[in-house]
Amino acid sequence: MAGLIRRTPFEDLTNLWPRDFFSRDFFAKLQPDGRLAVDWSPRCDVTETDTEILVHAELPGVEQNDMEVTIKDGVLTLKGEKRTEKREDEKGRTYSERFFGSFSRALAIPTNVDETMIEATLKDGVLEVHMPKAAPVTPAATKIEIKPA
Repeated sequence: MAGLIRRTPFEDLTNLWPRDFFSRDFFAKLQPDGRLAVDWSPRCDVTETDTEILVHAELPGVEQNDMEVTIKDGVLTLKGEKRTEKREDEKGRTYSERFFGSFSRALAIPTNVDETMIEATLKDGVLEVHMPKAAPVTPAATKIEIKPA
């Protein structure tokens, strides 16, 4: 007769991933010059109203001149690089940390957006992309001539 085996479902899930999946080293890369580079993707919220589609992207520490926002073939692309340097000098102790990482995020946009009127602003690490909806096109009725058979 076999005894009861106690199982924890979360332990079973963690066995599916490599052991170092959640470690910092799995995501981080050390550059040849000693800089720490981490691949990341900004978090984005997309909101739709009657008049526009609004994208909020969290980009803390990213400067306006270090990013590019483009639209091509119905895809809005946010690209850039994050550069952060922190240095503390205190009583004979120096602490210095550098973080560098590029990012790219692509979002498909609906066909009813007027691509010529898109505007983007960056304030306090939040990028807002306003994409006004195009006026709906109502096709005009076309009279079709009836020919005798």
